Amino acid sequence: MVYCIDTSSLIAAWQEKYPIDNFPAIWTKIHTLIEEERLIAPVDVLLETKKRSDELHTWLKARKTMFRELTNAVQIEAGQVLARFPRLVGEKKLRTSADPFVIALAKVEGFQLVTDEKPTGSLNRPNIPDVCLELGMATINVLQLIQSEKWVVG
Repeated sequence: MVYCIDTSSLIAAWQEKYPIDNFPAIWTKIHTLIEEERLIAPVDVLLETKKRSDELHTWLKARKTMFRELTNAVQIEAGQVLARFPRLVGEKKLRTSADPFVIALAKVEGFQLVTDEKPTGSLNRPNIPDVCLELGMATINVLQLIQSEKWVVG
């Protein structure tokens, strides 16, 4: 399984759920997934982390193989996602420009999308899970990734 992860999952894991100082083994396992090219994200996710967490950004920057440049197919798909769900990206609620690219990369490549965003239940102000539901794509969060990988820590 290859996972395509969004910024919200990385930030939530790093800052709230699994801080590296308390859960170093999880981050070692995440590092291994990255080395195996099984945890990826569009390069826009790296750019977003710079705005939100210097420490996480530094950790991720040392793992550049994780980040994918946007192929033509991904850019076209992202454009279609935005055309259908224009309010996915907006100024409210810290919505960021990487979301359509995360969705597009996962869809084009058939990767499992990982997000810790919660659905809004409204396509008038959708989050990633709302859009994915409409597109017939499943999403999981970081805990579900850990469970899927059958990681046992401690």
